[in-house]
Amino acid sequence: MKIILTTFLYTLSILVCAQQKDSIKVEIKNLGPQVNSPFADYAPLISADGTVMVFTSRKPVVEKDIVKEKEGKENVYITYYDDKNARWLVTFMLGPTINTPDIDNSAIALSNDGQRMFIYRGGNEQNSNGDILESVLTGDEWSDAVRLPTPVNSDENETSASISPDGRTIYFTSDRKWGYGGMDIWSCTQNEDGAWGEAINVGRNVNSTEGEEGVFIHPNGKVLFFSSKGHNTMGGYDIFMSVFDETTQSWAKAENLGAPLNTDGDDIYFVMGANGKTGYYASSRPGGLGDLDIYSITFLEDIMKKNVTLLTGRVMDKSEKPVGSTIVLTDKTTGKYIGSFKSNKATGKYLVSLPPGKKYEFEITADGYKKNTVSVDVPFKAGYAEMQADIVLDQQ
Repeated sequence: MKIILTTFLYTLSILVCAQQKDSIKVEIKNLGPQVNSPFADYAPLISADGTVMVFTSRKPVVEKDIVKEKEGKENVYITYYDDKNARWLVTFMLGPTINTPDIDNSAIALSNDGQRMFIYRGGNEQNSNGDILESVLTGDEWSDAVRLPTPVNSDENETSASISPDGRTIYFTSDRKWGYGGMDIWSCTQNEDGAWGEAINVGRNVNSTEGEEGVFIHPNGKVLFFSSKGHNTMGGYDIFMSVFDETTQSWAKAENLGAPLNTDGDDIYFVMGANGKTGYYASSRPGGLGDLDIYSITFLEDIMKKNVTLLTGRVMDKSEKPVGSTIVLTDKTTGKYIGSFKSNKATGKYLVSLPPGKKYEFEITADGYKKNTVSVDVPFKAGYAEMQADIVLDQQ
Protein backbone atom coordinates (compact mmCIF):
# COMPACT_ATOMS: atom_id res chain seq x y z
CA MET A 1 0.00 0.00 0.00
CA LYS A 2 1.39 3.38 -0.95
CA ILE A 3 1.23 5.85 1.95
CA ILE A 4 0.35 9.40 0.94
CA LEU A 5 0.39 12.02 3.68
CA THR A 6 -1.76 14.94 2.69
CA THR A 7 -2.89 17.90 4.70
CA PHE A 8 -6.46 16.94 5.30
CA LEU A 9 -8.96 19.19 6.99
CA TYR A 10 -12.35 17.66 7.46
CA THR A 11 -14.86 20.30 8.53
CA LEU A 12 -18.49 19.65 9.17
CA SER A 13 -21.03 22.06 10.59
CA ILE A 14 -24.41 20.46 10.93
CA LEU A 15 -27.33 20.03 13.28
CA VAL A 16 -26.99 16.99 15.48
CA CYS A 17 -30.16 14.92 15.58
CA ALA A 18 -29.46 12.80 18.64
CA GLN A 19 -31.59 9.93 19.83
CA GLN A 20 -32.11 11.63 23.18
CA LYS A 21 -30.28 14.97 23.16
CA ASP A 22 -31.82 18.09 21.68
CA SER A 23 -30.28 19.27 18.40
CA ILE A 24 -26.70 20.47 18.91
CA LYS A 25 -24.63 22.52 16.49
CA VAL A 26 -21.00 21.43 16.17
CA GLU A 27 -17.91 21.66 14.00
CA ILE A 28 -15.75 18.55 13.52
CA LYS A 29 -12.18 18.76 12.20
CA ASN A 30 -9.57 16.12 11.50
CA LEU A 31 -6.34 17.22 13.23
CA GLY A 32 -4.38 16.31 10.10
CA PRO A 33 -0.91 14.77 9.63
CA GLN A 34 0.64 16.85 12.42
CA VAL A 35 -1.14 14.43 14.80
CA ASN A 36 -2.72 11.63 12.76
CA SER A 37 -0.93 8.97 10.73
CA PRO A 38 -1.93 6.17 8.31
CA PHE A 39 -2.08 3.96 11.43
CA ALA A 40 -4.42 4.05 14.43
CA ASP A 41 -4.20 7.28 16.48
CA TYR A 42 -6.58 7.53 19.42
CA ALA A 43 -7.24 8.19 23.13
CA PRO A 44 -6.58 11.97 23.09
CA LEU A 45 -6.13 13.52 26.53
CA ILE A 46 -5.97 17.25 27.25
CA SER A 47 -5.17 19.48 30.18
CA ALA A 48 -8.18 21.46 31.39
CA ASP A 49 -6.90 24.65 29.71
CA GLY A 50 -6.47 22.83 26.39
CA THR A 51 -2.75 23.58 25.96
CA VAL A 52 -1.38 20.02 26.22
CA MET A 53 -2.50 16.91 24.37
CA VAL A 54 -1.31 13.38 25.01
CA PHE A 55 -2.47 10.54 22.78
CA THR A 56 -1.75 6.96 21.77
CA SER A 57 -0.60 5.74 18.36
CA ARG A 58 0.24 2.46 16.69
CA LYS A 59 2.50 4.05 14.10
CA PRO A 60 5.73 2.03 13.79
CA VAL A 61 8.88 3.23 15.52
CA VAL A 62 11.12 0.34 14.44
CA GLU A 63 12.79 1.00 11.07
CA LYS A 64 11.99 -2.42 9.59
CA ASP A 65 8.30 -1.97 10.47
CA ILE A 66 8.28 1.49 8.86
CA VAL A 67 9.67 0.01 5.65
CA LYS A 68 7.10 -2.80 5.76
CA GLU A 69 4.33 -0.30 6.62
CA LYS A 70 3.48 -2.54 9.59
CA GLU A 71 1.75 -1.07 12.62
CA GLY A 72 3.68 -1.07 15.87
CA LYS A 73 2.91 -1.47 19.54
CA GLU A 74 0.91 1.21 21.36
CA ASN A 75 3.07 4.18 22.34
CA VAL A 76 2.30 7.51 23.97
CA TYR A 77 2.91 10.83 22.20
CA ILE A 78 2.58 14.46 23.27
CA THR A 79 1.96 17.77 21.51
CA TYR A 80 1.42 21.38 22.58
CA TYR A 81 -1.08 23.91 21.29
CA ASP A 82 0.29 26.93 19.45
CA ASP A 83 -2.30 29.55 20.39
CA LYS A 84 -0.78 32.20 18.12
CA ASN A 85 -1.19 30.06 14.99
CA ALA A 86 -4.19 28.09 16.29
CA ARG A 87 -2.69 24.65 15.66
CA TRP A 88 -1.08 21.67 17.38
CA LEU A 89 2.69 21.46 17.07
CA VAL A 90 4.67 18.47 15.82
CA THR A 91 4.21 15.48 18.12
CA PHE A 92 6.98 13.49 19.77
CA MET A 93 7.06 10.17 21.59
CA LEU A 94 7.56 10.22 25.35
CA GLY A 95 10.53 8.46 26.94
CA PRO A 96 11.02 5.01 28.50
CA THR A 97 9.41 5.90 31.84
CA ILE A 98 6.13 6.03 29.89
CA ASN A 99 6.81 3.86 26.84
CA THR A 100 8.22 0.51 27.92
CA PRO A 101 9.73 -1.27 24.86
CA ASP A 102 8.00 -4.31 23.36
CA ILE A 103 4.75 -3.85 25.29
CA ASP A 104 1.55 -1.87 24.70
CA ASN A 105 1.59 1.52 26.47
CA SER A 106 -1.49 3.70 26.21
CA ALA A 107 -2.16 7.01 27.99
CA ILE A 108 -5.71 6.84 29.35
CA ALA A 109 -6.07 9.83 31.69
CA LEU A 110 -4.49 13.21 32.37
CA SER A 111 -5.20 15.31 35.43
CA ASN A 112 -6.64 18.79 34.90
CA ASP A 113 -3.26 20.44 35.45
CA GLY A 114 -1.42 17.95 33.24
CA GLN A 115 0.83 16.87 36.16
CA ARG A 116 -0.47 13.30 36.57
CA MET A 117 -0.81 10.75 33.77
CA PHE A 118 -2.51 7.39 34.00
CA ILE A 119 -1.32 4.67 31.65
CA TYR A 120 -2.68 1.33 30.50
CA ARG A 121 -0.07 -1.36 30.02
CA GLY A 122 -0.90 -4.65 28.37
CA GLY A 123 -0.29 -8.00 29.93
CA ASN A 124 3.02 -9.83 30.14
CA GLU A 125 4.10 -13.36 30.98
CA GLN A 126 3.21 -12.88 34.65
CA ASN A 127 -0.17 -11.23 34.10
CA SER A 128 -2.22 -11.68 30.93
CA ASN A 129 -4.50 -8.77 31.80
CA GLY A 130 -3.84 -5.04 31.57
CA ASP A 131 -3.52 -2.62 34.49
CA ILE A 132 -3.64 1.10 35.24
CA LEU A 133 -0.38 2.82 36.25
CA GLU A 134 0.39 6.40 37.28
CA SER A 135 3.27 8.71 36.34
CA VAL A 136 3.90 12.18 37.80
CA LEU A 137 5.45 15.14 35.99
CA THR A 138 8.33 16.68 37.96
CA GLY A 139 9.57 19.73 36.12
CA ASP A 140 9.72 18.43 32.56
CA GLU A 141 10.41 14.75 33.41
CA TRP A 142 7.82 12.01 33.79
CA SER A 143 8.45 9.59 36.65
CA ASP A 144 8.49 5.82 36.29
CA ALA A 145 4.93 4.62 36.03
CA VAL A 146 3.70 2.84 39.16
CA ARG A 147 0.84 0.33 39.20
CA LEU A 148 -2.21 1.52 41.13
CA PRO A 149 -3.13 -0.82 43.99
CA THR A 150 -6.20 -2.94 44.56
CA PRO A 151 -9.10 -2.09 44.50
CA VAL A 152 -8.48 0.04 41.40
CA ASN A 153 -6.63 -2.80 39.65
CA SER A 154 -7.86 -6.37 39.87
CA ASP A 155 -7.13 -9.78 38.39
CA GLU A 156 -9.25 -8.72 35.42
CA ASN A 157 -8.75 -5.99 32.77
CA GLU A 158 -8.76 -2.27 33.57
CA THR A 159 -8.55 -0.41 30.27
CA SER A 160 -9.50 3.28 30.54
CA ALA A 161 -9.68 5.87 33.30
CA SER A 162 -10.31 9.50 34.22
CA ILE A 163 -9.43 11.46 37.35
CA SER A 164 -11.85 13.88 39.04
CA PRO A 165 -11.04 17.61 39.26
CA ASP A 166 -10.08 17.33 42.93
CA GLY A 167 -7.71 14.48 42.05
CA ARG A 168 -9.27 12.10 44.58
CA THR A 169 -11.75 9.98 42.58
CA ILE A 170 -10.78 7.79 39.67
CA TYR A 171 -13.37 6.52 37.19
CA PHE A 172 -12.27 3.47 35.24
CA THR A 173 -13.49 0.61 33.07
CA SER A 174 -13.11 -2.98 34.21
CA ASP A 175 -14.56 -6.37 33.33
CA ARG A 176 -14.36 -7.55 36.96
CA LYS A 177 -17.18 -9.57 38.50
CA TRP A 178 -20.56 -8.14 39.52
CA GLY A 179 -20.86 -5.78 36.55
CA TYR A 180 -23.72 -5.53 34.09
CA GLY A 181 -21.81 -7.11 31.21
CA GLY A 182 -18.48 -6.67 29.41
CA MET A 183 -16.52 -3.61 30.56
CA ASP A 184 -18.34 -1.47 33.14
CA ILE A 185 -17.47 1.94 34.57
CA TRP A 186 -16.46 1.91 38.25
CA SER A 187 -15.13 4.53 40.66
CA CYS A 188 -12.74 4.60 43.64
CA THR A 189 -12.11 7.55 45.97
CA GLN A 190 -8.98 8.33 47.99
CA ASN A 191 -9.16 9.46 51.60
CA GLU A 192 -6.94 12.21 53.04
CA ASP A 193 -4.23 9.64 53.77
CA GLY A 194 -4.14 8.56 50.12
CA ALA A 195 -5.72 5.11 50.57
CA TRP A 196 -8.22 4.04 47.90
CA GLY A 197 -11.73 3.10 49.01
CA GLU A 198 -13.74 0.22 47.57
CA ALA A 199 -14.62 0.08 43.87
CA ILE A 200 -18.22 1.14 43.21
CA ASN A 201 -20.13 0.43 40.01
CA VAL A 202 -21.61 3.72 38.75
CA GLY A 203 -24.91 1.99 37.95
CA ARG A 204 -27.18 0.77 35.20
CA ASN A 205 -28.06 4.28 33.95
CA VAL A 206 -24.50 4.37 32.59
CA ASN A 207 -23.47 0.73 32.25
CA SER A 208 -25.13 -1.61 29.77
CA THR A 209 -24.90 -5.32 29.02
CA GLU A 210 -22.82 -4.57 25.90
CA GLY A 211 -19.78 -2.92 27.47
CA GLU A 212 -18.43 0.62 28.03
CA GLU A 213 -15.04 2.19 27.25
CA GLY A 214 -13.20 5.53 27.17
CA VAL A 215 -14.59 7.10 30.36
CA PHE A 216 -13.99 10.85 30.98
CA ILE A 217 -15.12 13.07 33.85
CA HIS A 218 -15.39 16.75 32.86
CA PRO A 219 -13.43 19.36 34.88
CA ASN A 220 -16.74 20.50 36.40
CA GLY A 221 -16.91 17.08 38.09
CA LYS A 222 -20.61 16.67 37.27
CA VAL A 223 -20.72 15.32 33.70
CA LEU A 224 -19.47 11.89 32.69
CA PHE A 225 -18.69 11.11 29.04
CA PHE A 226 -18.04 7.59 27.80
CA SER A 227 -18.40 5.27 24.82
CA SER A 228 -20.72 2.29 24.71
CA LYS A 229 -21.84 -0.47 22.38
CA GLY A 230 -25.13 -0.61 24.28
CA HIS A 231 -27.92 1.92 24.88
CA ASN A 232 -29.16 1.57 21.24
CA THR A 233 -26.06 2.86 19.46
CA MET A 234 -25.88 4.01 15.86
CA GLY A 235 -23.18 1.41 15.19
CA GLY A 236 -20.01 0.27 16.97
CA TYR A 237 -19.09 2.49 19.90
CA ASP A 238 -21.05 5.75 20.33
CA ILE A 239 -20.32 8.73 22.61
CA PHE A 240 -22.74 9.21 25.53
CA MET A 241 -23.02 11.63 28.42
CA SER A 242 -24.53 11.35 31.90
CA VAL A 243 -25.11 14.22 34.36
CA PHE A 244 -24.79 13.72 38.11
CA ASP A 245 -28.14 14.21 39.88
CA GLU A 246 -27.52 16.07 43.15
CA THR A 247 -30.93 15.08 44.50
CA THR A 248 -30.57 11.31 44.06
CA GLN A 249 -26.76 11.38 44.33
CA SER A 250 -26.55 9.16 41.27
CA TRP A 251 -25.75 9.37 37.56
CA ALA A 252 -28.72 10.15 35.30
CA LYS A 253 -29.74 8.03 32.32
CA ALA A 254 -27.09 8.17 29.58
CA GLU A 255 -27.84 10.27 26.51
CA ASN A 256 -26.44 9.53 23.04
CA LEU A 257 -24.77 12.63 21.55
CA GLY A 258 -26.07 11.62 18.10
CA ALA A 259 -24.88 12.32 14.57
CA PRO A 260 -22.58 13.70 13.26
CA LEU A 261 -20.40 13.00 16.31
CA ASN A 262 -21.47 9.39 16.22
CA THR A 263 -21.31 7.33 13.04
CA ASP A 264 -21.96 3.74 12.04
CA GLY A 265 -18.30 3.00 12.93
CA ASP A 266 -16.43 3.36 16.23
CA ASP A 267 -16.48 6.75 17.97
CA ILE A 268 -14.57 6.60 21.21
CA TYR A 269 -12.28 8.28 23.79
CA PHE A 270 -14.08 11.63 24.02
CA VAL A 271 -12.57 14.39 26.19
CA MET A 272 -13.52 18.05 26.65
CA GLY A 273 -11.76 21.16 27.94
CA ALA A 274 -13.01 23.08 30.97
CA ASN A 275 -14.59 25.70 28.70
CA GLY A 276 -17.20 23.17 27.54
CA LYS A 277 -16.67 24.30 23.96
CA THR A 278 -13.81 22.19 22.61
CA GLY A 279 -13.65 18.42 22.69
CA TYR A 280 -11.54 15.70 21.05
CA TYR A 281 -12.18 12.08 20.22
CA ALA A 282 -11.10 9.20 18.00
CA SER A 283 -13.30 8.12 15.12
CA SER A 284 -13.12 5.69 12.22
CA ARG A 285 -15.37 7.94 10.12
CA PRO A 286 -14.86 8.00 6.32
CA GLY A 287 -12.21 10.32 4.89
CA GLY A 288 -9.64 9.95 7.66
CA LEU A 289 -5.90 9.50 7.26
CA GLY A 290 -5.79 5.99 8.70
CA ASP A 291 -7.61 3.50 10.87
CA LEU A 292 -8.70 5.65 13.84
CA ASP A 293 -8.01 9.39 13.59
CA ILE A 294 -8.22 12.12 16.23
CA TYR A 295 -10.76 14.89 15.61
CA SER A 296 -11.54 18.16 17.36
CA ILE A 297 -15.14 19.06 18.09
CA THR A 298 -16.27 22.65 18.60
CA PHE A 299 -19.63 22.91 20.35
CA LEU A 300 -21.47 26.04 19.30
CA GLU A 301 -23.72 25.90 22.37
CA ASP A 302 -23.52 24.72 25.98
CA ILE A 303 -24.53 21.06 26.13
CA MET A 304 -23.89 20.64 29.88
CA LYS A 305 -25.19 23.80 31.56
CA LYS A 306 -22.83 23.32 34.51
CA ASN A 307 -20.72 25.99 36.16
CA VAL A 308 -16.96 25.82 36.57
CA THR A 309 -14.14 28.31 37.12
CA LEU A 310 -10.61 27.51 36.01
CA LEU A 311 -8.08 29.03 38.42
CA THR A 312 -4.51 29.25 37.15
CA GLY A 313 -1.35 30.96 38.26
CA ARG A 314 2.30 30.54 39.23
CA VAL A 315 4.02 29.81 42.54
CA MET A 316 7.31 31.72 42.71
CA ASP A 317 9.72 33.47 45.02
CA LYS A 318 10.29 37.22 45.21
CA SER A 319 12.73 37.09 42.30
CA GLU A 320 9.97 35.39 40.23
CA LYS A 321 11.87 32.11 40.18
CA PRO A 322 9.36 29.24 39.75
CA VAL A 323 8.83 27.04 42.81
CA GLY A 324 7.64 23.45 42.91
CA SER A 325 5.21 23.29 45.81
CA THR A 326 2.36 21.35 47.38
CA ILE A 327 -0.98 23.16 47.51
CA VAL A 328 -3.61 21.92 49.96
CA LEU A 329 -7.05 23.26 49.10
CA THR A 330 -9.95 23.58 51.56
CA ASP A 331 -13.42 25.13 51.53
CA LYS A 332 -12.92 28.20 53.72
CA THR A 333 -16.53 28.29 54.89
CA THR A 334 -16.84 24.65 55.95
CA GLY A 335 -13.16 23.81 56.50
CA LYS A 336 -13.67 20.71 54.34
CA TYR A 337 -10.56 19.30 52.68
CA ILE A 338 -10.92 19.39 48.88
CA GLY A 339 -7.65 18.10 47.54
CA SER A 340 -3.89 18.41 47.20
CA PHE A 341 -2.16 19.69 44.08
CA LYS A 342 1.35 20.47 42.85
CA SER A 343 2.88 23.46 41.14
CA ASN A 344 5.41 22.51 38.47
CA LYS A 345 8.98 23.13 39.61
CA ALA A 346 10.16 24.11 36.13
CA THR A 347 7.41 26.66 35.44
CA GLY A 348 5.75 27.28 38.82
CA LYS A 349 2.42 26.78 37.08
CA TYR A 350 -0.61 25.36 38.86
CA LEU A 351 -4.16 24.81 37.65
CA VAL A 352 -7.34 23.78 39.42
CA SER A 353 -11.03 23.77 38.40
CA LEU A 354 -13.49 24.88 41.08
CA PRO A 355 -17.23 25.36 41.59
CA PRO A 356 -17.84 29.14 41.58
CA GLY A 357 -19.55 31.15 44.29
CA LYS A 358 -17.29 29.91 47.12
CA LYS A 359 -14.32 31.01 49.20
CA TYR A 360 -11.25 28.77 49.24
CA GLU A 361 -8.08 28.57 51.28
CA PHE A 362 -4.75 27.55 49.77
CA GLU A 363 -1.97 26.29 52.04
CA ILE A 364 1.28 26.29 50.06
CA THR A 365 4.44 24.53 51.25
CA ALA A 366 7.81 23.99 49.57
CA ASP A 367 11.28 22.93 50.69
CA GLY A 368 13.37 25.94 51.69
CA TYR A 369 10.37 28.30 51.85
CA LYS A 370 8.02 29.54 54.56
CA LYS A 371 4.47 28.19 54.48
CA ASN A 372 1.99 30.60 52.94
CA THR A 373 -1.79 30.60 53.35
CA VAL A 374 -3.84 32.41 50.71
CA SER A 375 -7.59 33.01 50.59
CA VAL A 376 -9.24 33.08 47.18
CA ASP A 377 -12.82 34.25 46.63
CA VAL A 378 -14.23 32.68 43.45
CA PRO A 379 -17.32 34.74 42.54
CA PHE A 380 -20.31 33.04 41.01
CA LYS A 381 -20.52 33.14 37.24
CA ALA A 382 -22.80 30.94 35.18
CA GLY A 383 -21.08 28.63 32.71
CA TYR A 384 -17.32 28.84 32.28
CA ALA A 385 -14.98 31.43 33.81
CA GLU A 386 -11.24 31.90 34.27
CA MET A 387 -9.27 33.47 37.11
CA GLN A 388 -5.58 33.98 37.74
CA ALA A 389 -3.80 34.18 41.09
CA ASP A 390 -0.01 34.14 41.42
CA ILE A 391 1.46 33.10 44.77
CA VAL A 392 4.75 34.38 46.20
CA LEU A 393 6.72 32.39 48.80
CA ASP A 394 9.37 33.80 51.16
CA GLN A 395 12.58 31.87 51.63
CA GLN A 396 13.31 30.51 55.09
